[in-house]
Amino acid sequence: MRKLLQTISIAMLVLTVLFPVLYLVDTMGETTMKWAMLVVTVVWFAVTPLWMGREERSDAV
Repeated sequence: MRKLLQTISIAMLVLTVLFPVLYLVDTMGETTMKWAMLVVTVVWFAVTPLWMGREERSDAV
């Protein structure tokens, strides 16, 4: 579960950079870019605290 959450977090950070680049090369409209960045930011803030700063548990007890 932790690896999945980390992957989602990294993907959201990549998309945070990608959307303005797509707007810059005129592939995406401004309104679409703003909404996409809002969604990506909300998802990142929701997912990251679930894994960041927590120890990874080992099943060997």
